[in-house]
Amino acid sequence: MAKTSEEALLDAIADDFHTYLRKGVRFDRVIGSAHSDLEIDDIETLLRIHFVLTDAETDDQDVGVLDFMRELEARIRRMKTTTSPEAHEYHGEVRGQIDWQGTVKTRARAGRLSEPIFVCNQSEEHYNIDENLVLKRLLTVIHEILTEDLEYAVDNPDGYGWLGPWVDSDSEIAVEAESAVEMLDRIYEQNIYLQRINVEEADITDRTVESVKRSRSRFYQEAAILLDRYRQLVNQELDSDEAREILNHTIIAPEKTEVLFELYWVFRVLDAYEGVQYRVLTDSRESPSTIATWEQDGFRYRLSHDSTGEKLTFNESVGDEDIDPDGYLFRMNEVLSRWQSLSERMLDRSGSGSLWGGRPDIVLERYQAAESGDWVLDQVFIGEVKYTQSVDYAATGLRELLEYMAFVRQAATDEYVEAPENILDSVDVKGLLFVDDLGREIPSNSEEKIEIVQYPDSPDEVF
Repeated sequence: MAKTSEEALLDAIADDFHTYLRKGVRFDRVIGSAHSDLEIDDIETLLRIHFVLTDAETDDQDVGVLDFMRELEARIRRMKTTTSPEAHEYHGEVRGQIDWQGTVKTRARAGRLSEPIFVCNQSEEHYNIDENLVLKRLLTVIHEILTEDLEYAVDNPDGYGWLGPWVDSDSEIAVEAESAVEMLDRIYEQNIYLQRINVEEADITDRTVESVKRSRSRFYQEAAILLDRYRQLVNQELDSDEAREILNHTIIAPEKTEVLFELYWVFRVLDAYEGVQYRVLTDSRESPSTIATWEQDGFRYRLSHDSTGEKLTFNESVGDEDIDPDGYLFRMNEVLSRWQSLSERMLDRSGSGSLWGGRPDIVLERYQAAESGDWVLDQVFIGEVKYTQSVDYAATGLRELLEYMAFVRQAATDEYVEAPENILDSVDVKGLLFVDDLGREIPSNSEEKIEIVQYPDSPDEVF
């Protein structure tokens, strides 16, 4: 029996992904792990990247950025302008139509009525019209995404197959062996008409965009449609189909299917809490591993992914306590000490003196309010995820889960969360092992309270 496929996982989580994005739930740790080279660590950047990959044929929309780019080279030559007469003062020469009233007034002010001073009207073209402002803003957005957000991928396209339409010189958008990125860069940086359009101080309102959508030119209509779509995306307004495209094309490389599998179980834990209002984190970069926080029934919850949580630590050292002079801990301490010394001296690398350490896949912390008004830790849930159908590998995951549950400490006091008399009895620390379908029924033992949950089952509330 084959493991659950990437396609099946995409179908299983697309609705949840788009739903939780709308609620303000964050997935920065997941995104960062899928794009370590690109240094994408936030959902906004991911949505921007998705935007430049949109295509009408695959996204079921009137126009996508790739469609727009296919005709940019030809259309940019037909940009609209407006003309208006501009008065200029000349001495001893005439250029354009003479404005006799302005000429007489100018000579009178100068007190030189017989001087050959002429005020002439000349027609001048203006490019800062609404249509061109919308167009320039759209092209600026696309150019910034490609040259900043996607700089690494553009320079190193191997492994980023979804970027092919932009970087392949033989793609449909390419012009005479010039890739779409190169073509856009040339137009954006060198087109003299675009250079005359100043969007830096322009207030391009939603009303302006809607007005340009009604332009007689299909070119400008599409520019307005795309700019409006970009604004919706950065506000995280997307449907489940678009969420699936984001997951499929811009998050997961083929070797990263386990990230989708972890996301599936994150959603299953979140789904167990109904009617929750999730709190949008004010600065996700301060705690990128935090997926969501919420309050319910007098408790505060914090869910983290691939993290040690907010106020927890998963680390064990030998410590200063008395050690049997020839026991396991004595010899292990000698190994660690010598390893640190040799690594630094021979390899210029510092080694950790920890006896044990780890980072769980899913951590849910529950806090309750103390009389002082502070939130104090009440319980901890730990989820270990193994994308496997191997019973042996599942057994390894079970051991890792038990270690996390036994060794988790409160970072502030360095005290174990679970009291010694309750170790692994799921009193203050609870845990579940999430695995793929093992093809066998796992016996449930209510006394143990430590269970193995197989795809596609869902856990109940973990507290």
